[in-house]
Amino acid sequence: MLWHTTSQFKPPIDVIELSDRIVILVEVAGMRAEDFRISLNGDEVTISGVRHRPIFESTAHHRVEIGYGEFRLKIPLPWSIHSDQVSANYQDGFLRLDLPRRAEKKIRIVDIENRQDTTPDDE
Repeated sequence: MLWHTTSQFKPPIDVIELSDRIVILVEVAGMRAEDFRISLNGDEVTISGVRHRPIFESTAHHRVEIGYGEFRLKIPLPWSIHSDQVSANYQDGFLRLDLPRRAEKKIRIVDIENRQDTTPDDE
């Protein structure tokens, strides 16, 4: 039996915002850590890779639900991150990215003094 999938493989993801970082979880079993490509571009992270279908000889498929093939996930980030402190880990079928939050630049606010002329009237 030959099958043809019309939908692109897209693993499910969770994006979790914490006070000091963003955590991205990608559920994609059957891969190795080196099968992933992760890139940061400004305010977006891209995760891509390929999950290969196992090859069986002389088979008849009764159900085909597991997604295989190339995937590319583009995830917008809600704020700036420290790109040099990003970490990634793949374990138990989950890819986890930790993206530490970059402290926002503080804006200096200057108070305006309300001075009234306190010199006595010389008349």
